[in-house]
Amino acid sequence: MTTTTADPSGLADIFLRRSTLMDDKATLDAHEGVLRKAIEAEGKTVRKVWREEVSASKRGVKREEFDAAIAAVLARETGSLWVYKLDRLSRRGMGHVGIVLDDFERIGAALRAQVDGLDSRNPNHRIIFAVAAEQARSEAINIGVRTRIGKEAHRPLGHWPGGPAPYGLKSQRLYPDDSRRRAAQLVRHPDEYPIAREMADRLLAGESALSVAVWLTTAGNLTRRGKRWRATTVAAWARTPGTAGLMHRKERVEDPATGREYWRVTGDVVLGLDGTPVRVGEGVVTPEERLRIVSILRSRTREVTPGFTNAGTAGKRRGSRQAQSLLTGIVKCGRCDGPMVRGGKQYRCLRRAESGPEACQGMYIDSADADDAVTYLWQSWVTALDPDDPYDVDVLMKIAREWYGHQDPSRRLRLQEAKAAIEGIAERRDKLDTAYYVTGSFPGDDGERRYQTLKAALDGQLASLRAEIEGLSRDADLTPLLEPEELAEAWDAADLATKRLLLALTVERLRAVPAKYRGDRTPVLERVKPQWITAQPNA
Repeated sequence: MTTTTADPSGLADIFLRRSTLMDDKATLDAHEGVLRKAIEAEGKTVRKVWREEVSASKRGVKREEFDAAIAAVLARETGSLWVYKLDRLSRRGMGHVGIVLDDFERIGAALRAQVDGLDSRNPNHRIIFAVAAEQARSEAINIGVRTRIGKEAHRPLGHWPGGPAPYGLKSQRLYPDDSRRRAAQLVRHPDEYPIAREMADRLLAGESALSVAVWLTTAGNLTRRGKRWRATTVAAWARTPGTAGLMHRKERVEDPATGREYWRVTGDVVLGLDGTPVRVGEGVVTPEERLRIVSILRSRTREVTPGFTNAGTAGKRRGSRQAQSLLTGIVKCGRCDGPMVRGGKQYRCLRRAESGPEACQGMYIDSADADDAVTYLWQSWVTALDPDDPYDVDVLMKIAREWYGHQDPSRRLRLQEAKAAIEGIAERRDKLDTAYYVTGSFPGDDGERRYQTLKAALDGQLASLRAEIEGLSRDADLTPLLEPEELAEAWDAADLATKRLLLALTVERLRAVPAKYRGDRTPVLERVKPQWITAQPNA
């Protein structure tokens, strides 16, 4: 800790805090000049000037300069701490300022607020300190409320709410000649957009977020902060609605380690009065492309289930290894009924491979022949389903919805988003009715008109979303599933993930029969025994 040999009573420190929205550095220089003159007029010497540029009202914000200034006084390095105005020291009320006053009083130090004319050594000023501190706190709350109301009012208008734009885009003011109108929208960044579009194209082509991050690093493309791209930053960039030129929602979260509160961008899209997503300008991708990318990324992860060792990560999503063969994990060993995995050109019993002959005698079957056999049996079973049988129709509809939904992930994801949006709007509708009928928050004729306007807007959003859900939920065409040639063509055109999804969806049990003896030439078609989800007896 720094010490000094001078008499601390003749020394004074200055604390300056800059509000990043209201003051510039010239303002702080002016504050410092006023305080220096006042300190010199009392015959004291300025020992140190502390400068801070963080919020003085938010709970949990780490204020290093403030803490150091208070510590210097308590260490008797200086006899007083001067601020231009009390709200420059803190906006958290008397509960915070009072602790400082008590500590200073204990050692005989002084807290001076120049414009307020306050000196903590004067007993009569304590109550004035309390009033000024609470006024500063109330002003901070009002500023926060006005800011939130202003941003919420501009969201439906399609104005960018502020903050850094997604990579590949930048915010541009709509009225650059009017300093009072700060409305802005997103436009494409001339240098970043080509790189961002290449990122999107690679993700749409099926590349993983990790491979895209490696490509960016190899090409020498860094983030705006000059850091290397990681898989998590690529995925977060792809998920944010702003990448598609859509308005996002934010949520207030608290860092469990530091207790600091901050706003975090969510993947939720803000809806306008007509129930459609609000656009805030140009995007790197279209809204449909964003949904496809999000669906692709989500298909490669799994939700972490609660457990003894992962209590802090339960509910989050982690990457999962993707199978590289059609029947891995689906086909079961005919000896132990355990899963079989592909090794080389064959499917082998996993238990035998991991635990040895004590766990299972083991078996193997040619992987290419098994894939062809199961494909033939599945297609034969599907085309044999009776479209006049209610149960078979349900099975066909289940296959069609999942198949077409997997081919068009944006449609399925939009359906999920629309359903979630309906729940949120219905909750706000209930709160509005409670405020009107129970708490009487809309008094008079003006209140009645305001309530009816808000109610009509929410009802319009609900009607629009329900109509969209009805359109997205229409039954799929079953014709391709009933025609053998069309079904075979569609199967050949599907990717591996879709084929595995359809098998897992329709097979209750798929068992591989062991060979009767070494060199057994029994056709593989007779060695795979599927049981399908059907009410009819399995052949």
